[in-house]
Amino acid sequence: MTSRLIFCSLLALAVTGALLTSGRPAAALDSDANASLIARGQYLTGDAGQCADCHRPNFVGGPNLVPGPPGAPWAKTVPSLRGLKMFANDADAVAFLHTAKLPNGQTALRPMPHYNFSVPDAGAIVAYLRSLE
Repeated sequence: MTSRLIFCSLLALAVTGALLTSGRPAAALDSDANASLIARGQYLTGDAGQCADCHRPNFVGGPNLVPGPPGAPWAKTVPSLRGLKMFANDADAVAFLHTAKLPNGQTALRPMPHYNFSVPDAGAIVAYLRSLE
């Protein structure tokens, strides 16, 4: 009885796996998921986040062209977002986009908005910007 139960369980698992992949290799599914994630990040940095307004087209960074209020802490330059080289790892980048806190606990200088993206949206943004290396 036990060997029959094990066999049925393995068969059900195999059938479920076949149905889930629809005959496509797992690598193709991972590739599709990654492409979808990157596309979501591209949208969020474009129309939703308007990142290129300050970080320039193609996210190359440069001098800050937005004048700040007199005496207010204000960024003089904006970093390149290509590859997110300012973050040591994806977790730090996602946390920043979700909480507006840098790894050292401070917030970025204005005019950087203090975004509060959801963790999945922040992850999509990080995937997209990392893909631009």
